[in-house]
Amino acid sequence: MASDSSPGPQWARAEDLVSFGDVRATLGLSRQRANVIVSRRDFPAPWLTTSDGQTRLWRRAEVEVWLDEHRPGWRLP
Repeated sequence: MASDSSPGPQWARAEDLVSFGDVRATLGLSRQRANVIVSRRDFPAPWLTTSDGQTRLWRRAEVEVWLDEHRPGWRLP
């Protein structure tokens, strides 16, 4: 179930979404530090959160915009 607060279509292709593990790997962070980052008020809200809260998915484009603003150079190899 998608979040009702996000504008636009309530569907997404798998390649348009990133998981918590993807965010964590991209930033090279521990699970604890990554949780701090994704819990920030300015981090995009998850597109989907399962009822048990164990799975969270974000729209890739929204996360990339946030990363560009807050973690310059993250795209470099």
